Amino acid sequence: MKKFLLALAAACFMSATACAAPTEITLPTVSTESNLSVMQALSQRQSSRNFVDKALTPEQLSKILWAANGTNRDNGKRVNPAAMGVYSVEVYAVTKEGIYLYDAGKHKLNLIAEGDFRAVTTTGQDFAKRAAVNLVYVETPDAWQSARHTPPPREGQISSANILVGAMVQSVALAAETEGLGNCVRGSINRDEFKKVAKLPDAKNILLAQSVGFTK
Repeated sequence: MKKFLLALAAACFMSATACAAPTEITLPTVSTESNLSVMQALSQRQSSRNFVDKALTPEQLSKILWAANGTNRDNGKRVNPAAMGVYSVEVYAVTKEGIYLYDAGKHKLNLIAEGDFRAVTTTGQDFAKRAAVNLVYVETPDAWQSARHTPPPREGQISSANILVGAMVQSVALAAETEGLGNCVRGSINRDEFKKVAKLPDAKNILLAQSVGFTK
């Protein structure tokens, strides 16, 4: 049954015909094997804007989301560093099928809104509408309730989130290079509209977006 659901999710991502967005997508296990070294990926790293409207494979999408906010240890610690171990930045994956929230612990996607909302992740950058996935990084103040020690004041929380999201976007950029994918980090986001369609409470803050996909 699990293989069937995964195949169905893959068909939805890769099909050019209409397909109802799965409400939950369990992502494939991430392969850490690559023919590209870290130094090679760094030497090739650049911003891309000439995207083509072609879906990622489930394996590619899995790698990109894991690099953004996945766990890499049995104790639940994640790929990117976070002050006091508080992972206060959530990742929303916006594809042609819908807006999904990435569940790092279970390495899966949960549907938030069905439909193509890629245009909402920008305020006019047409290339974002063609990217296979636009990641939207959202600061979540409630995450600090899990802090083992007294959390910093609000200003410090936001500063920590900005440092964290910087690490996240660069990890995604390197992962994209290993798959021959382009990426572009963007601050230009229709924040009010995205908050509405993604059902975000006012307390959450949209920090950055990142377009990832195939290029010409």
